[in-house]
Amino acid sequence: MILKLMKIYKNRPINNMTYTVFSKNNCSFCDRAINLIEDNDHAVIIKKIDEDQAFFLEMRERAPAMRTMPVVFVDDQLIGGYADLVQHFSNK
Repeated sequence: MILKLMKIYKNRPINNMTYTVFSKNNCSFCDRAINLIEDNDHAVIIKKIDEDQAFFLEMRERAPAMRTMPVVFVDDQLIGGYADLVQHFSNK
């Protein structure tokens, strides 16, 4: 079931960062975040919290203060939500 819920892009440079997006269905900012990461040619792992409770519990453990969706990590560092992700890419 995890393979169905995760989208991983292969053949990326070895030093490229991997992004994890905790997302849910019918979330326009989640879709925008995923598209922004893909448009910047980074690997993305999508974890739908409304399709697997384990992903929800993982998200709450890793980012207990986050109350909105999406919740975005780069490698294991919390970026935040969509606006934080936009700022993250604008600083590069």
